Amino acid sequence: MYSISQAAKETGLSVKSIRHYESIGLISTPPRGENDYRFYTPKILKQLHFIHKTKLAGFNLKECKALLVLGEDENRSSADVKKIALEKIKEIEMRIQQQQAIVNQLTKITQQCHGDQHSQCSIIDAFS
Repeated sequence: MYSISQAAKETGLSVKSIRHYESIGLISTPPRGENDYRFYTPKILKQLHFIHKTKLAGFNLKECKALLVLGEDENRSSADVKKIALEKIKEIEMRIQQQQAIVNQLTKITQQCHGDQHSQCSIIDAFS
């Protein structure tokens, strides 16, 4: 059993995040000791590690919850898990395209700027 600070250190999450995950029902409710402190079981630590890894992979909390539920379901269909992952890939690819369009536009206007001592600047003009 781990205290919340030990669980945070073990999982790489903040105490605030762990409390939030508990408050929204993302993790199992930790049991409390005689001193009324929460104690995090190995099962909860596993959930926290899973959440941390899925967040690092770009999943939002709703998606993390869906994956966590599937991960704990021995009768899950891998097709359900794959569907969530494929949707995330499409979302990330779309964001990459959007970001690349921004890079292309900034590159274009930056190349048009003389970058000298004059006040005329195509970058400022583009945003005006």
